[in-house]
Amino acid sequence: MKLNLPFKRLLSLFVLLTCFCLASVAQTIKGKIFDSKTGEPLTGATIQLERDGNKQSASGRLDGSYSFQNLQNGTYKLTANFVGYQESKAVLVNITNTNPNAVQNIYLQDLNTQLNEVAVTGQGSKVSDRAARGLEKEATSVMNILSQNAIQLLPDVTVGNALQRISGVTIQRSNTGEGRYAIIRGMDQRYNNTLVNGIKIPSPDDKYRFVPMDIFPSELLERLEVIKSLTPSMEGDAIGGTMNLVMKSAPQQFVLNVNAAAGYSLLFSDRPFSAFNHSGINSKSPAEIYGNDYAATYKDFTTSNLKYHNLSAPVNSQFGLTIGDRFLDKKLGIILSASYQNFYRGSNSDYLVPNAQPALGNTPFFSDALSRQYSTQTTQFGINNKIDYVFDKRNKISLYNFYLHQNEYQTRFTADTVLAINSTSTQKEVDIENRSMLTRQSVYNGTLKGEHQLTDALHLNWTGVYSIAKKEVPDMASYTVEHDVTLNNSRQVIGVDSVLKSMSRRWMHNSDKDLAGYLDLIYNTNIANRDVEFSAGGLYRHKTRTNYDNNYDNFSPFPLGIKQPFTNIDNALFGFASADDGIGNFTTLSANDYTAYENVASEYLQLKFNLLDKLQVIGGVRVESTTDNYNTGLPVSYNQRSGNISYTDVLPSVNFKYALTDIQNLRLSYYKAISRPGFGDIVPILIPGEYFDQEGNPFIKHTRSNNYDFRYELFPGGSDQVLLGGFYKDIYDPIEYFVVRNGGPSAQFIQPQNVNKATNYGLEALVTKFFGSFGVSANYTYTHSRVTTSKLFYGKDGTQTIVDQTRPLQGQADNVGNVSLLFKDNKLGLNMQLAFVYTGERIAQVSPYYNLDYWNRGYGQLDFSFEKTILKKLSFYGKINNLTNTANKVFLKYPHDNIPQSLAIQDTKNETLVEKDLYKISFLGGLRYKF
Repeated sequence: MKLNLPFKRLLSLFVLLTCFCLASVAQTIKGKIFDSKTGEPLTGATIQLERDGNKQSASGRLDGSYSFQNLQNGTYKLTANFVGYQESKAVLVNITNTNPNAVQNIYLQDLNTQLNEVAVTGQGSKVSDRAARGLEKEATSVMNILSQNAIQLLPDVTVGNALQRISGVTIQRSNTGEGRYAIIRGMDQRYNNTLVNGIKIPSPDDKYRFVPMDIFPSELLERLEVIKSLTPSMEGDAIGGTMNLVMKSAPQQFVLNVNAAAGYSLLFSDRPFSAFNHSGINSKSPAEIYGNDYAATYKDFTTSNLKYHNLSAPVNSQFGLTIGDRFLDKKLGIILSASYQNFYRGSNSDYLVPNAQPALGNTPFFSDALSRQYSTQTTQFGINNKIDYVFDKRNKISLYNFYLHQNEYQTRFTADTVLAINSTSTQKEVDIENRSMLTRQSVYNGTLKGEHQLTDALHLNWTGVYSIAKKEVPDMASYTVEHDVTLNNSRQVIGVDSVLKSMSRRWMHNSDKDLAGYLDLIYNTNIANRDVEFSAGGLYRHKTRTNYDNNYDNFSPFPLGIKQPFTNIDNALFGFASADDGIGNFTTLSANDYTAYENVASEYLQLKFNLLDKLQVIGGVRVESTTDNYNTGLPVSYNQRSGNISYTDVLPSVNFKYALTDIQNLRLSYYKAISRPGFGDIVPILIPGEYFDQEGNPFIKHTRSNNYDFRYELFPGGSDQVLLGGFYKDIYDPIEYFVVRNGGPSAQFIQPQNVNKATNYGLEALVTKFFGSFGVSANYTYTHSRVTTSKLFYGKDGTQTIVDQTRPLQGQADNVGNVSLLFKDNKLGLNMQLAFVYTGERIAQVSPYYNLDYWNRGYGQLDFSFEKTILKKLSFYGKINNLTNTANKVFLKYPHDNIPQSLAIQDTKNETLVEKDLYKISFLGGLRYKF
């Protein structure tokens, strides 16, 4: 792999800094700062050196080390302090010719400050890597955590991209290359749930339950948790794992952080960014304005959103603000965080559209070749607010609110070439489609929580939640021009006849609203000289989901039946063949307009105790009852016009944690979990997609799984850690999306279906180690899943037979890994990270035909980020993504030379490349101020 020039320069800079910091020094005082109780190094502690009234200071590195260099002989006074710890006593250190390099370690005593009987700890402890390691060590279940400090240094600006840095997590990208959904331990995104501060939130997606993670700005987070085993007190719909986004909470002292950045994508140095007029979009369809029976005409539709203009070198921008403090003798805490992003992204994409039925001999065959250019402007605003009030040491209440809003303005230009068997044809049909789409997404969550110590032994927690997620696609507009290209005998173009072909307009919007209540009782007692904690509680959630979809797709060039030469959209004339065509497909007989309800009631019993001095056990059982019902506008005679589904699951779990030493754990766990189908899976709707429409399946069943985990943990101190583990899952009725034929050989759609029992198992390894200012963080996950499904085989004689095929689960990659080279020096005020992520090949789309599944090719991506202090509280930071210009590629495991068609974008003989998406390198640089 050749290294491009920017990467060579960055690598040279990294090597030069390495050489600089490894240079030998003389006359030094060095050592480490430790927690006197745990022995853990204290990252960021302040060390002060004084001699004859002259003072200098240093900060503890990630391994707690410090050093003062180029000192003169003499006696020095050394002190250290750290937020949340008592200041050390002064230590005298002598430097002489016989002792030029003195080593002095310092141990700090933990400080608990009582303010009106309220315990207060240091703010710094919440956001550091050291704090994250402590949470992982003390956790009751298997989890991995990214701290706020780690997230801030990452090259990523959204949670979706940050997730790929966590052990065992891969991401599914959008058509602009941004991470949108997380796959945990090879389990597709449907098998994972998303929490904010421990509370499940609804999804704005029009089909699925899972939440698009690119809607969350990473700078709003205090930490990012991926929980891989469950306890009875946790919701049980997480076969793969749980993503818990812990948002920033009120600090113990005044905090003000401000940042602003700008950047650019190199994609738009090769081609312009295509934009359209946003103001001309009609927010409501003619049917919504005038009633469902209204027969629209062409005059009811604007063309302003189909007029395009180019932007040259559009600038990306990002702004962030966090402000917080405590008032009223530290009883009242308030924090407000806000983020705004305006990014111009895109991709160049080539895609081969498969025929619904392969050629004889089960040979792949393609109907069209699509060449697409995406230009996407994403504006995103997020705000996070938390207020907590401590009445006394027994009673606390908090109110949390967050709101996210994203507007995505996307232009898609598609050149569609009709493919045929190789021939010397002198005619070629190329359709050019221009599409404009605005997608609005929003999520709001309001959580009111109370924590009460009723007696010395009894604790009560209660939570009330209101959440709503919305998605709107108003007036998705497209028009197509047919270009009939005439070629000479040398395959040169000698003529083009361009005529207007079709137009489509679509309005879609949906909402997902949750009302939920949580109640937990915790009772502590002593049995047989052992502390025992009993927990009991539950939740009730009422979900209301609505969906609206109206498509006007029966436009024809006007006058009808006459080919209309195309000049521009202003001169284009369309009409409907009949007045009824102007009503659109939204009628009282539509399944795409539906209302659905879901009630989830769950209760749990949990027991936590130490079976032995070093063996902690947390176990119990959770019962979850689910009731779904939906109503559509389909005729009464249609069997799936409405539906009611109910099921109850008993979900036992147990987690063992054995403390080998103060810094080593062994974990063993078992839990049973479920995955509920989304309403887009159940309701018999037909929703458009980028390449295939998707249809619901009212007969789909929910998935159940038995899950086993084992892990060894070592936390030497600071940011260092070693994690080694394995997992095994038995999965019943897993759900996968199949390409299904619907009528003729070119008619097909995607539908969710249950498959036979599957297994999924693997190994995980993670190592983080710092050597002074330098560190290496690496993780690797091997995953192996198997499921057997029935496939069709289209023989050479034209007969179809059914055969079984064993394959991995959709989305599961055998090999996933991350390697980061880190440099963190508080004295230089410089942090750097060179991060590489690798994801192995995985099935992207399951085919109904034997051995014709679509696979994502394995890829590696290299990113770089840094932050440099330029003044005491002001720093400059930068993020560079996709240094290796990695493309997304999808292929068939079939030699393309054996296909009787001329196919573009091929790069190897043993495979057939069917999709290639290019995103290019992007840059972001800015300033950050911390008070």
